[in-house]
Amino acid sequence: MSEPNAAPVPRLSPEGSDAYRIDPNALEAFVADMLRRTGVPAEDAAIAAASLVGADVRGMNSHGMIRLPVYVRRLKAGGFNPVTTVNVVREGPSTALIDGGNGLGSVLTTRAMDLAVQKARSTGIAAVGIRNSNHNGENAFYVQRAVAQDMIGIATTNGSPIMPVWGGRTPLTGPLPIAIGVPAKRHRPIVLDAALGMSSRGKILYYAEKGMELPEGWLVDAEGEPTRDPNWVRKGGWILPIGGHKGFGLILACEILSGLLTGGSFGTELTNLYDDLDTPQRNGHFVAAIDIAAFTDVASFKARMDEYIEMMKASELVPGTDEILMPGEIEFRKADDARANGIVLARNVMDEVLAAARELGLETGETA
Repeated sequence: MSEPNAAPVPRLSPEGSDAYRIDPNALEAFVADMLRRTGVPAEDAAIAAASLVGADVRGMNSHGMIRLPVYVRRLKAGGFNPVTTVNVVREGPSTALIDGGNGLGSVLTTRAMDLAVQKARSTGIAAVGIRNSNHNGENAFYVQRAVAQDMIGIATTNGSPIMPVWGGRTPLTGPLPIAIGVPAKRHRPIVLDAALGMSSRGKILYYAEKGMELPEGWLVDAEGEPTRDPNWVRKGGWILPIGGHKGFGLILACEILSGLLTGGSFGTELTNLYDDLDTPQRNGHFVAAIDIAAFTDVASFKARMDEYIEMMKASELVPGTDEILMPGEIEFRKADDARANGIVLARNVMDEVLAAARELGLETGETA
């Protein structure tokens, strides 16, 4: 039986035949309401909702609403613990290790970065590892918390094995991400958030949901043959690493920091987000904060960052290029547009979100 919604269903304005335009603030409140109904405390629900909607706001749809239905299913099945406890099991002046107790990855990583920032104020550089966590979404969300405190933020994670080792055929790792955020003065911060595969699984699933072909070189089928069909990611195909063996080496570094250094799980010990919904994923994460003030004057550094960005942007352009873009610049522009005009989300993605909401007892009405 449905109950009155704590937050109204956001207005879904048709955008063409296969998408909606949605106010991000209204969507964030609605998502937080959905998560609260699974037993997630209000403060944690707000963090998780901000992470998910924030990804769509930045145009990173692979880590936004497309993930919410499986989050809800895992919360209901026991694969995610709705009450996230930050249990610090080991700590030093500039380090900490958190056992996440199967809590929400976005909440744990947010708390970890905040702790790293707090410690870096005293020690200059601080790092926090997390084990026994779950999918944590877009890592740009966390490094920007450090940037907001005039620090350089770094974040990485491991994930379920959907990619073979370089030269192999057995899925043992994944296209793991690394994110780095650096503040500037007049210019937007540099925010690099890159999956070290040619794409992330989430982005390829988004292509599948939209019925779009992949660019060349992203994916191979179960026989290792190149394919542009995104559905192979569900049928035994695998994502290729960036830069061949060099990208594979960077993926190993992310796994070592996130899974081995933390004493957590790695490789085939991890559970896929979409499989065995009652089983914890056991993901690990690693974040670090560097206090700029420990090295140089903050205002001077940010001004020099502006000079550096302008130097890069002043490059002579190759034919077909309109301007030089810094890491994160496209996402900041998309976020400006989304905040002003609404997020554009695929109709079938939102239909799945609304179906999950109805299962939680929310009144959703009829979509256009």
